Amino acid sequence: MSYCPSSLPFSEAHSDNRVKAACRTLGEGVVKRVLAFALFLMGAKREDIAQHLSIPLGTLFSLLTRISKQGLGAVEDRRHRHSEFLPLPASRTPGVEVTSTESGIDVRFGSGGPTVSIPISNVLQIKVLLLTLLQNRLIDRPQVARVLGYSSTHIARMVRQLEQDDVPALLDKRRGQQDDYRITPEVKAELVQQFAVDIIARGRTSGEAISAELRDRCAMTIPARTVRYHLARMGLPAIRHSLPQLLEAVKKTSSGSSKA
Repeated sequence: MSYCPSSLPFSEAHSDNRVKAACRTLGEGVVKRVLAFALFLMGAKREDIAQHLSIPLGTLFSLLTRISKQGLGAVEDRRHRHSEFLPLPASRTPGVEVTSTESGIDVRFGSGGPTVSIPISNVLQIKVLLLTLLQNRLIDRPQVARVLGYSSTHIARMVRQLEQDDVPALLDKRRGQQDDYRITPEVKAELVQQFAVDIIARGRTSGEAISAELRDRCAMTIPARTVRYHLARMGLPAIRHSLPQLLEAVKKTSSGSSKA
């Protein structure tokens, strides 16, 4: 079977439309490299291919060499850190474990390796670290989406923004206004009060629990994520264990004073 389509009719109009559509999706550089390799497979001379596609002959030689060694990934934009055509490798080294807690996130590098902890109030720092780990294939997109509370599609968009425009692209310019508008001093007072009640009565609490309790008791709809954020900003998770102990010490002191 001959792969040189000498008997096939070609439509210049169809070709122009299809190439333009492919350029919009893949980028002009990728389309040119694909066409160059296809013409090479069909038997065209390297010199003619380079002239027809306006590619330097040396560049074409390098492209064909890379394709023979690297496969499909060679036609991509070499400025990209990772291939969007090829699947991720099955295993990662070292293994990275990300744990989300009430006070922030813990990132452990390998079994028994070092752990990086970031408080939940440092929202931008958490985003940058997790997206950087994702870019380097140390964690996967669903894991990042689960920790940050975004969709997998939005995580992919954030990765592109970080690659193209650096950290400022991740800033949410509306966040401060939204938080100040929704979390008034009265709401913060209820957060503190509910936190203290939960810790004293049950010895534990969570963003989800406080969110539900404020909804039932005060008719306040505060997302658990927002609850955790403001509790961390006020430093309350740091007194989670010391508050009950301090209360017991005060009770003993008061009891001793009254007996005296």
